[in-house]
Amino acid sequence: MKYALIGCGRIATNHIKAALNNNLEIIAVCDVVEEKMEALLAKHNLESCNSIKRYVDYKKMLSENEDIKLVSIATESGLHANIALYCIEKNINVIIEKPMAMSISDADKIIAAAERYKVKVSACHQNRFNVEYWLSLIHISEPT
Repeated sequence: MKYALIGCGRIATNHIKAALNNNLEIIAVCDVVEEKMEALLAKHNLESCNSIKRYVDYKKMLSENEDIKLVSIATESGLHANIALYCIEKNINVIIEKPMAMSISDADKIIAAAERYKVKVSACHQNRFNVEYWLSLIHISEPT
């Protein structure tokens, strides 16, 4: 499946790992800061992979790569809904880093658009089964 990533910050490495582990064909990455794209690709030994295109504009990325079937959205939270809606309207399945949207209204728009365009939408919750994460939330006091 042809895959692209929008947002190459701290959490993006988890998305690249998942794409590689699931044998997705990484077509493109996008970030407004070019250095973030290069650092992310270098971290995964993909920096010399000329088949992975780099973009600073996700709309241009999608218009030039109409064969993309799945996009991960790992930008800052306030941008998730607008980017997701744009991708959905291009008939692209999306994985949205949490939060899915900043309001229930925007989340409802994403869900309705996914139903209308018959694409899959998933909100990413990678720490859901992470034992260390849950242990950090639980305060166990010792008996006195």
